[in-house]
Amino acid sequence: MNYNPEIFKAYDIRGIYGQDFDADFAFSLGAALVRYINKKCFLVAHDDREFSAELADSINRGITSAGGDVKFLGLATTPFFNFVFKKLGVNAGVMLTASHLGNEYVGFKIFGEGGVIIGLDSRLEQIKSILIENKNIETARYGGKIIKQDRQKLINLYTDFIIKEAGWEGKDAGQLKINVKSPPTAKYELALLLDKSGLKNNEQGFDISFEFDTDADRIYVCDSAGQSVQADYITALLVQDKIKFWRKPRVIYDLRFSRGVLEKFSKWGVKTIRSRAGRAFMRGSMAEYCADIGGEISGHIYFKEANYNEMPFLAMLRILKIMAKTSRSINELVEPFKTWFNSGEINITKHRAWNM
Repeated sequence: MNYNPEIFKAYDIRGIYGQDFDADFAFSLGAALVRYINKKCFLVAHDDREFSAELADSINRGITSAGGDVKFLGLATTPFFNFVFKKLGVNAGVMLTASHLGNEYVGFKIFGEGGVIIGLDSRLEQIKSILIENKNIETARYGGKIIKQDRQKLINLYTDFIIKEAGWEGKDAGQLKINVKSPPTAKYELALLLDKSGLKNNEQGFDISFEFDTDADRIYVCDSAGQSVQADYITALLVQDKIKFWRKPRVIYDLRFSRGVLEKFSKWGVKTIRSRAGRAFMRGSMAEYCADIGGEISGHIYFKEANYNEMPFLAMLRILKIMAKTSRSINELVEPFKTWFNSGEINITKHRAWNM
């Protein structure tokens, strides 16, 4: 087993297949997860990258060799994986994806009880040490089994859930012309959702455009001219639309949110809690404060209804419903939040002071 120890990041494992790790590493990782996370049933799914399915097969065999069972979902976006994780009531899982990174990368996101990401600050550090030392992981006397899930049935449940939570009705589509750029991983999930919602995809002449990253846990919104709409404005729009239904409105945000948005939240009586950027931190804050919604400027939007996970397709339908209801463009809807100039993200490198 050959691999680069640098593939272990704070909250996932990712690198270039064939260069940073191989199939043997995935097998050993699967076996180690059963032994050291001490869970017996794992949900496993993968994105559409070239080697993701192959590595999913290896990790499945590793899990079963150690006596664990696999509920295998196959091709899935991360939000769909999270939905199925809660639906099936499993207490561990592996999603094979490198998220927004280039197609040469493959990755492993490891989940524990309640869908919490397992990182280096928890049991992943122990697993890393075991793999670095290349210790043999004892195989089980009786191997586990791989149970292939009914993906079609689960996608139907997933899309029905999104439509219900969006409060979407067929008439909501109205005369809206939308453009949706779907990554291959999300192609079937998104096609079914659009079909059920009565929406048609327009390549040209659209009112609003939506795009998603490889595993579809980020949403990017553009206006009719193709200009990007900031994710903090989108979060504010979603808050404004739903605030009357929330008993004690709470919003989690990252430090890059514009002051104009935060001032609106204060005016609306929303309790705001700032979190470090990153899914593990944002979702943790969401769960800790029982927040209604959370947003990152990077396009991650978290919903209480989704077990504090991202659900970009739900965000999309809610945006479209607001546009249809108000007969206003996305630019008109977010204009009230643009009360301050935005500098964009500024990173400052700390240098050692000169000795005088």
